[in-house]
Amino acid sequence: MFSKETEDKFKHLVSLYPRKRSALIPMLLLAQKEDGYIKPAAIDYVARYLDLNPSEVDSIMSFYTLLRRRPVGKYHIMICTNLSCLLRGSDEIEACVKRELGVNLGEVTADGLFSAIEFECLASCTTAPVIQINGEFYENLDVRKTEEILDELRKRR
Repeated sequence: MFSKETEDKFKHLVSLYPRKRSALIPMLLLAQKEDGYIKPAAIDYVARYLDLNPSEVDSIMSFYTLLRRRPVGKYHIMICTNLSCLLRGSDEIEACVKRELGVNLGEVTADGLFSAIEFECLASCTTAPVIQINGEFYENLDVRKTEEILDELRKRR
């Protein structure tokens, strides 16, 4: 189901922990890295691998926002919506992203380039409002800066 490299990493992860189930989240992140999201078959596979019930894995999936069940765009945008960001204009950033991309949060643009979600906290309160795109932080944003970032990413295609 997974590449040999990912399978080797699964084996290594399980060897690190006294209880196999402790490798669950790292294994799910590896599955997501390989496929871009975590497919239902991957949930079943990881559950069997760790001697867990698939419903246990599913409940973990529902708790962690970073674990995705659906494909995302090449550039996946997480918009911080915690209090600091809200007070400093993240609602305007969210409206800008939706307007510029032409899709709602949780959707992927037709060209597969972008997707965006709300994220409870990106832990960068002193530089609010903030977004994260594929792990890179963009801080102290306003609408103009956000438009520039999206334009630059479009050019990178």
